Amino acid sequence: MKLSRREPAAEADVRPTLLGVVTLMFLLLFFLLATSSGQRLGIVDLRLAAPGEAPPLPHAGLVKSVVVTLEPTSARVEFEVATTDIASSADTRELRAIEVPASGDGVDLAAMLAAMESIHRIDGSQERAEVRPSPDVSTTTLLAVLDVVRGPTQAPLFPRVSLQ
Repeated sequence: MKLSRREPAAEADVRPTLLGVVTLMFLLLFFLLATSSGQRLGIVDLRLAAPGEAPPLPHAGLVKSVVVTLEPTSARVEFEVATTDIASSADTRELRAIEVPASGDGVDLAAMLAAMESIHRIDGSQERAEVRPSPDVSTTTLLAVLDVVRGPTQAPLFPRVSLQ
């Protein structure tokens, strides 16, 4: 007597074929290229020092540091300039400040740009600036000031801006 045993039916192969994967990648690539623009939206360069890492060397140019203290309706730009007269020593610095007035309900961005350009004229090799906003400053004001401090894309004033 022979017992019949049914053979299990072969299941269909449902794995994606290589052609299907390539087609999907092509469509995704086309969608990415069609919806993206080449314009960079914004970068905040934040780099924290590693434990035991030495602080960066001071800038060798005339302008040693640039600090923008930001209030909701005004700003103060302070910068240290190395003195160049004969009587001064190599590490003598002069602290200068420019008050940026209010304009309507925020900071006068044209005056801020003029202040940053005047500092850039003193030492064009200085790339770092520090922005210290107060807690009351709105996000739109902060981003507008960061854009002004960086300068235009074609000729950036201070491209390495940090927040404190």
